[in-house]
Amino acid sequence: MNFLKTSLYSSISTIVNLIVRLITNKIVAVYLSTDGMFLLGQLKDFMRIANVTSNFGTLNGTLKYSAEYKENLEELKSLLGTSFKIHLFFSLCVFGFILLFKESISYYLFQDNKYSTFLVVLGLSVISVSFHALFLSILNGFRQIKIYVIINVISTIIGGIVIVYLTINYKTIGAFYAFAINQVLTFLVALILILVLKPFRLNLLFGAFKISYFKKLSQFSIMALVGPLCAISATLFVRDFLSSEFDKNHAGSWEGMWRISAMYLLFLTTTMRFYILPTFSTLSGGALRKEVFKIWKHTFPIILVITLVVYLSKDLIIPFFLSKDFLMISSLMAFHLLGDTIKINGWVLGNILISKAKTKAFIFFQIEWAAVFSILTYFLVHRYGFVGVSMAYFYSYVIHFTLLNLYFKNLLWTPKHLT
Repeated sequence: MNFLKTSLYSSISTIVNLIVRLITNKIVAVYLSTDGMFLLGQLKDFMRIANVTSNFGTLNGTLKYSAEYKENLEELKSLLGTSFKIHLFFSLCVFGFILLFKESISYYLFQDNKYSTFLVVLGLSVISVSFHALFLSILNGFRQIKIYVIINVISTIIGGIVIVYLTINYKTIGAFYAFAINQVLTFLVALILILVLKPFRLNLLFGAFKISYFKKLSQFSIMALVGPLCAISATLFVRDFLSSEFDKNHAGSWEGMWRISAMYLLFLTTTMRFYILPTFSTLSGGALRKEVFKIWKHTFPIILVITLVVYLSKDLIIPFFLSKDFLMISSLMAFHLLGDTIKINGWVLGNILISKAKTKAFIFFQIEWAAVFSILTYFLVHRYGFVGVSMAYFYSYVIHFTLLNLYFKNLLWTPKHLT
């Protein structure tokens, strides 16, 4: 399946996801304001850590080897049986950790331990989302994009309804429980549709656990764990720093900027998830270089147009998609949008590192970006005020993208690959 056909299929899921995000972000912004957005940002980052830990970072490995072994039933059963047991074991570990330290986690994230009971519910939901992620990785590896899209569309619509209802009726705690409930619902939707449409047999998941496959899948674990942990560490630091340097209104506004950014980046990142990793896994040399430039040819003009439109209409977009409480975002937009134009193209190169299992290089670049962004935020905010955080975002991605190009100079820029 080529890039344009994949884009066509994924656009359906993307459009639905975007519409639901627009609605839910608006409801959250109006009913919870900047303070609530700050708390939800903390919860979102913690959920990302919990969810990626619950699968031990093996999703990309499952995707890669599902694609390779889909015609070999014996190998496939061993692979998926091993992957299933990894998900079960580590999701139970995450739940146990949350159960033991729920009050400490609540206080660290929200400066209040009243959310500790909710964290138990969240911990239980992590188990279901771990299996949901496993199902989607297998579907992607089998290139069952239509079923993947159907699951995403139904889950997104149901999840949006739950968030809107609970946020309107129960404010912050309602929004919190909506996140946990949605993780269970998405799993149930995926399970039901797989049972009905039968893109693969569920009994494949009950194959024997094999150390050899555990080692293969674990090669991807460090990359999958380090990436989110570095990014989340940076955003948690920056959000806490902004809260202490200014107040929760500023930290919540910055979270609002990230949500606007996530909405328009959704068009490109969704396609990347469907297409880039499986494709890069099968290419090398000149063929890989041509694929990178082909993708850049599509992504760069699109992100340029989107960010330009967002910037020119920022005074309409902010109150429309969020609320007037978030108008200070306008001071962040110019540099943040410029950062996104660099970020999306850097993601393309980052996927080469993942597809080729370049673990050491991947870890370096993740730590590099998180450290540079955090350090620049600290100094630029002190020098330029609130706008310094978006300046740091832009400069960190300029540095990140430059270093990636230097690393891949033999692939991308040496004469032997230019013919």
